Amino acid sequence: MTTAEEFVVLLRRVRDRSGLSYRTIAKRAGAVLPASTLATMLARQTLPRRELVTAVLTACEVPPSAVRQWIAVWERLAEGAATPAPAPVDAGPVPFQLPPAPPVLVGRDAELDRLAAGHAGVWLLTGAGGVGKSALAVLAAHRAAGRHPGGCLYVDLRGASADAAPSEPHDVLLGFLRALGVRTAPATVDEASALFRSTVADRAMVIVLDNAGSAAQVRPLLPSGPRTTTLVTSRWRLPDLDVTRRLAVEPLPATAGRDLLAHLCGPERVTAEAAAVSDIVRLCGGSPLALRIVGARASGRQTFSSLAAHLDDDARHLDELEVGDLSVRAGLRVGYRSLPTDLAPSVFRLAAVPDWIELGAAACAAMLDAPAVAVERALDVLLDAHLVESPAPGRFRYHDSVRIFAREQADAVDPPAVQLAARERLAAVMFSATASAARTLFPHDPLPYGEIGTTAQRLIGPDATTAQAWRWLEQERVNLRMIASQEYAAGRALPAIRDLGVAVAKYLDYAGHFVDQARLGQLAIAAARRLGDQRGTAQALNTLAIAMLRHERRREGIELLDQALAIRRELGDRAGEAACLNNLGNAHRDNGDLDDALRCLERSLALRKELSDRYKTGSTLDNIGIVLRRLGRFEEALDHHRAGLAITRELDDRLREALVLTNLAETEHVAGEQHQALGHAERALAISRELHHDRGCGLALQLLGDIHASLGDTTRARSCHAEAAELLHEPAIGVEAPTAG
Repeated sequence: MTTAEEFVVLLRRVRDRSGLSYRTIAKRAGAVLPASTLATMLARQTLPRRELVTAVLTACEVPPSAVRQWIAVWERLAEGAATPAPAPVDAGPVPFQLPPAPPVLVGRDAELDRLAAGHAGVWLLTGAGGVGKSALAVLAAHRAAGRHPGGCLYVDLRGASADAAPSEPHDVLLGFLRALGVRTAPATVDEASALFRSTVADRAMVIVLDNAGSAAQVRPLLPSGPRTTTLVTSRWRLPDLDVTRRLAVEPLPATAGRDLLAHLCGPERVTAEAAAVSDIVRLCGGSPLALRIVGARASGRQTFSSLAAHLDDDARHLDELEVGDLSVRAGLRVGYRSLPTDLAPSVFRLAAVPDWIELGAAACAAMLDAPAVAVERALDVLLDAHLVESPAPGRFRYHDSVRIFAREQADAVDPPAVQLAARERLAAVMFSATASAARTLFPHDPLPYGEIGTTAQRLIGPDATTAQAWRWLEQERVNLRMIASQEYAAGRALPAIRDLGVAVAKYLDYAGHFVDQARLGQLAIAAARRLGDQRGTAQALNTLAIAMLRHERRREGIELLDQALAIRRELGDRAGEAACLNNLGNAHRDNGDLDDALRCLERSLALRKELSDRYKTGSTLDNIGIVLRRLGRFEEALDHHRAGLAITRELDDRLREALVLTNLAETEHVAGEQHQALGHAERALAISRELHHDRGCGLALQLLGDIHASLGDTTRARSCHAEAAELLHEPAIGVEAPTAG
């Protein structure tokens, strides 16, 4: 510190972060420091008396060693103080219009530090309604007041008010001028703005323009002097407002949300119901307003567990987020009613009707049957109003509370037929794009596309590369599951849901998304059974069985495959029988039954050769190689891997090539051929990375770690194993296998 002003600013920060009131600090300091003296001292820019500094620091529980450092700095500043500056010329009244500072502001230290470190100019604080912009601006202004002896001005511009018109700039300016001692009342907003700027030109002031509704409302109120700091808050991004700095006020992280509830309701209650509190913070989306309402409700008789259950019920969610004059629904209504009367309100309502987690603009346009350019503009408007979020460029999502509110508005405005049409269009276009992506990834697989590939779609091009198709499915897989679940629950699109689960099964298996594989498999089985489709049931049973096997639920997986095999044989479906036998062989292999595994796989291989299915023949050869490796028959195993690899390369299936190379390399590694194994594993990794195939990368890296360890390179082995562990992590499935029938 080099100045007395800096010393006081930091001393004030000690007091702010202690959370103690002036009265408490004064009480701790005894007769040395009356509360009024403390408030005056921390509002000045001059060096306080030494005994007052010691009293404040001690009362705030600063360790004695740190107090000694503070006093050393105080002595240096006191010794170097220049002769007193002449008294300032009286510039009129010094207003202090700031509302009381919030007693506690949880989770905003980083934002406060940014505001404290910033220079004079115009700051724009933006964020969704209820995120705490106003509280942050007011507290930052209180902390900055000591550095701005010209005073503090504050106005609520009511740009986000449900029950009052926005403040007129002319009226605001006249109020500011009166507070500054100016008795002239200019007739126009331009004259008032010019006089205001002249009046404050030489002052160091803090001005808070809270709840701004538009850039046009704010511009006349901005000073032009070099020493004034202006804090503007708005729930809109105001891209047309020229500012010095922009600060996006985001929802609270989970830890800060729990801390806020602990402050409101007591840490003991938060600890006692920790799981429910975590659910509440998630369901509130980190909104300080929503958490304050929950805290108010929990301070009565409601438990956190009951509140969490109510918030998790869409029918009660927004009702639970109202108490007194605090309401999340009312805040959302303000933002919704402020939307321009073009496409934006319709997009806001109807895009919320189908279930999805995040979506691109093209899918939204297809859902609404509207031009893509117009929908993109509407989404930008919603983004500016913080009614949707953008987790990645071109991707959009709702917070849970906002989606529920949007659906309420849709129910009030849009007829059921209109909502149903939006859901059907989105399901059709997403399912059709899935068929295109799966065809690109697995051109040699006879996957069922009949019911999901008939709708014209513009989400993925017909000339998409393997990498592009893979990325599209990675982005949309959760959306596909949610849309399919919603349509199944309504009893619609059953043939498409039956086929979807099978069409994406291989991609999900390759990618390691076993949870989605299991859930789509469950839906496909249920849809096929409701349709009375035995063949479809067998295909879907196979999908779910593979997911079970991947999570080492082998008994359930084998039971499902046995059910599927019985259906295939009853139908005389020899290709389906071969597929079941192949998968049963893999299941028995992983279960340690190598003889049964080899019998199933060899029978599958014979059927596939008989059917002239060269692609599947290559896959089965590779699987037999794995069993032979485990039987210790390494030369035979290598021959089978190489034969499978040759077919895969002949058919130019690069995804499959990477997996076969990994299997070949693992057999070479076990057989002691480390350098050959290293080359094949590195090639598998390169292909998988090129195709953005994370699970393929993980399997290759896991094997590379083992190979490097065998070669004595423990550093590279640890690095490969660590990266593989990140890529191969997958949560438990958490679903029940269906019963026979």
